[in-house]
Amino acid sequence: MQFALTAKLLINMHDLNNERAEEIRRVPLIFKTKDGYRLISEAVAVSGVMLKHWHAVYLARRAEELGVNLCPLCRRGEAIRVPPPDAVKMEWLHTDENTYKKYIDCLSKGTEEDLIKLCVGEDAHGFLRTEPTLRRESLIKFSWLLPIYLEGIEMPPFRVVQHTRNIREVPEEPEELRRMQMPYPRSYADGVYGFASLCDLELVGTAFTCRRQVIDDNEKKKRQRAILEAFIPMLTGAFGASLARSLPAAKPLEVVAIVSKEAKIGFPAPVHPMYEDYFQLNERLFRSFAKEFNVDLLICTYGIGQSKKEDKVEVKVVNDPAEAIVTAIEYLGLNKV
Repeated sequence: MQFALTAKLLINMHDLNNERAEEIRRVPLIFKTKDGYRLISEAVAVSGVMLKHWHAVYLARRAEELGVNLCPLCRRGEAIRVPPPDAVKMEWLHTDENTYKKYIDCLSKGTEEDLIKLCVGEDAHGFLRTEPTLRRESLIKFSWLLPIYLEGIEMPPFRVVQHTRNIREVPEEPEELRRMQMPYPRSYADGVYGFASLCDLELVGTAFTCRRQVIDDNEKKKRQRAILEAFIPMLTGAFGASLARSLPAAKPLEVVAIVSKEAKIGFPAPVHPMYEDYFQLNERLFRSFAKEFNVDLLICTYGIGQSKKEDKVEVKVVNDPAEAIVTAIEYLGLNKV
């Protein structure tokens, strides 16, 4: 069981990757234009780390609703997987002493199987424990959110806006309160952006160290469902920094969800939506995959493509962005758990 996703969004006034004090992250990118290849030395982009973090947050929220196992950190919305035991205090976790001791014992001495059973976060997003060394590869991969080249629009389209904190009455002392009234700058960007993601649903609940499934089938299906549903809030730009004061003015333009019930080997990485012909390339790529491994394939599309079916491969156009993922969930039979 495999899943892949690409999404293209129009995003205005975002501050999604403001990981520094006063600027949005910018990276060099090469685009193909009508005049050949062009280097943009400072294109506004959002890291895959940021996307992965927010998927983990939405995964934990949905998993809790479905009754899926969560560790104390994921339960409180902290996407920190397998932290050093001596850094975790009972007061910080807001849990009882017995739960705290069991959690610390699992962090310190637990096997990969133990940690998978403990939490869907460690299962799906992987972890690295330094002592004793134990590593689990993430089942979910994210590209960067990258801008799509728009002919005639100079990049990067971003601006710096000065903000001020408003305090009703500013006392003379302490000095810190007076300084809080000082203006502070924030950068905002606009553009058409895209990202791609992969998820190996087949290996949910399976430990790499012993190559066997360590949770029951019902728990596995719930985890698979929660993993896919966690992508839905991301389709309208609800990921990244500064959401409280600059929730992006976003509109999904194209969403493509690719899924297979029979595929056991992982999907190839989908071509990123930053490339103009990404959909055509992905359709050919995944058709070849399905033919080579003799597996089924459903491609759910919003905003692009045409419905058709050939052999075990179906392209299905849906009416809204979330429906692409919902249809994939129904196709896998995960909507019944």
